[in-house]
Amino acid sequence: MNQLLDEIRFAPERALLERLFERYGLDVLIEHFVESGGARPTYDLILGSHLRLTPLLAPRLTSLLDEVKRTLSFEEPVELFVGQDAEVNAGAMPSIGAELPHVVTLTSALVERMTDDELRFVLGHELGHLAFRHYRARMAAAAFGQDEQGEPRTPPLLMRRMESWDRLAEISADRAGFLVIGGNLATAVAVFFKIQSGLGPEHLRFDLRAFLEQLESLQKLERRELLARFSHPATPIRVRALQLFGEARSEGRALASADPSISEIARLMDYAPGDAMEIHQRDILVAGGLLLTELDGGMDERAWNVLAHMLLPYSADPEAEVERVRSKESAHALLAASASFLAENTGEERFDAIRKLAHVAAVDGRYASEELELLHTLAEQLDVPRKAADAILFDVLAEHLQVQAVEGGPIPKLGGRRSTPP
Repeated sequence: MNQLLDEIRFAPERALLERLFERYGLDVLIEHFVESGGARPTYDLILGSHLRLTPLLAPRLTSLLDEVKRTLSFEEPVELFVGQDAEVNAGAMPSIGAELPHVVTLTSALVERMTDDELRFVLGHELGHLAFRHYRARMAAAAFGQDEQGEPRTPPLLMRRMESWDRLAEISADRAGFLVIGGNLATAVAVFFKIQSGLGPEHLRFDLRAFLEQLESLQKLERRELLARFSHPATPIRVRALQLFGEARSEGRALASADPSISEIARLMDYAPGDAMEIHQRDILVAGGLLLTELDGGMDERAWNVLAHMLLPYSADPEAEVERVRSKESAHALLAASASFLAENTGEERFDAIRKLAHVAAVDGRYASEELELLHTLAEQLDVPRKAADAILFDVLAEHLQVQAVEGGPIPKLGGRRSTPP
């Protein structure tokens, strides 16, 4: 790793990516994908649709790239391409073979609208992505591939966590570009403004204060669901993140001192339920799932996968939701409060909560007596008739028994308590 870039990288981004690579074995998966030629079509598409720039053909752009590489001590070979496109944008592709260089692509609209300093920021940003292996990590979805029905094989939890990581990756890459332009925040703002609006200074004035005021408005939003749909952080978030980074460097403080504030504003882009209904639907799953697995000897991988999948519509980080419930007592209190709200304010959602939690309990093909007791208590709290609750519970159990029969595994007997693994 380039030491200069390694020192300025946004630590929470690096830590999240390392956890995802370790947990899902992404290094081996992506390496196999690249070595087997899976990434070659993308490289060939760039060769076939973009113009490779040489010092003779584009001395300004290639000299800027060389200068940025020197500033960042980036010594790996890089080729620069430009493609005809009205969108103001840039991208990169990591080397897919020992004999092939990295590739950085610029759109014609970006080249036309950017000054030299702005291009330096863009090129530094893209080299940051390459140095931090971000673009390689983004091959994960393609490496997992699709099933027979054309659906992605990427684990849903990984997909959601990668969405959050993707936005943090932009914060790290922005720092590389910021370093190249000597910490000139106005230049970075001009780049963001042109990329976001597609317009140049002849149409709009770049106003840092307006960007930061927009961030204050984002922080006050009660519902932020739309923000989570963007692959990049909202521009005011990127500006403030660079401002905090620049202040820490100029004041000689450790960069880690700015991380909590940057992480806080970055979380504005993570999906979070925006109304009371969704909050209580999330909380009843969190509390109920924790209590059910605690009753049955702790949460094993199968139960966790079921619970995490159910929490994905309500949270960008299901693990964090579970970790915030610190005790059995707080789980019971949270369960009761959410059940009370749903009983008073919903209809079918009450039955849906029972069904979802039944899947967590029945994942091993059985209900322990304590699990049934908790589910029956929850049904009472939700004002779901006992007969209707039992119909749901045993319908769910039948689904899991059928799956186990098809897979050839043993079918546990009903009742009793599963032994806890040593």
